[in-house]
Order: sequence, then structure tokens, then C-alpha cells
Amino acid sequence: MSAAAEVKTDHGSRGTRIAFWIVASLGVIASAVAWVWYGLAQFEAQTEQPKALSAGTTMAGFAEVIGGVPLVLAHLIGLILLLLLGWWSYGKRGIPAAILAVIVASGAGIIAAQILWGGELFQLGINNNTYIP
Repeated sequence: MSAAAEVKTDHGSRGTRIAFWIVASLGVIASAVAWVWYGLAQFEAQTEQPKALSAGTTMAGFAEVIGGVPLVLAHLIGLILLLLLGWWSYGKRGIPAAILAVIVASGAGIIAAQILWGGELFQLGINNNTYIP
């Protein structure tokens, strides 16, 4: 078999594979920060709602904009980076690996935020009357 007829089955170099796993690992930290930030925005909306009502306004939508949008952007940016690196590193096998890495990172971020918010991450919000000291 000549060199011209040789088919390359391995897409990526060692460097792109290392980059994929570094980005995937950093994604766990980024996801934890994004989920905690989301909880912080929910908590802020919850604690400031009485003041807003006294002023004739509301905090409705605050948490979605301040916490939800960055959360979604963090996931999208991470997914796009990992899809590109996964494709360059592993070819077609890199696509499901990238999706799985984002799911795992987000799950780890949810766990970290749940621990920080005392298991109340998804109970925070302006319609909730509980207060977390």
C-alpha cells in the first residue's frame, strides 16, 4: 500500500485531545460557578421582592436575566468548544463525548450549587416564602 493510498483513521493529535480534556475539566468548575450564580440571582430576587413591591414594582424576570442567561450561555459556549475539540480530536466519536462532558459538568455544577444552597437551589425564587440565612 502506497503512502498516498493510506487512510488516516485517527483525526486528532495528542495536543487536541489534551485540550479537549482540559476544557472538559474546566467545564466542571465553570458549570459550578454558573449554577451558583443562578442560585444567587434567584436568592436576590427572593429577598428584594418585598422592597420592590413597596416601591410599586416587582423582581419578576430578574433571576432569569441575571442568572438564567449566563447559565445558558456557559452551557452553549462549553458545548460548542467541546464539539469542535471533540471533532478535531476524535472525529465522530468526539461528538457524543462532548455532549456527555457537558451533561456531566452540569450535573456536577448542580450538585455543588445544591450543597451551597442547602438543597434549595430549585426552590429559590420570588414566589417562595422561605428564607435561607
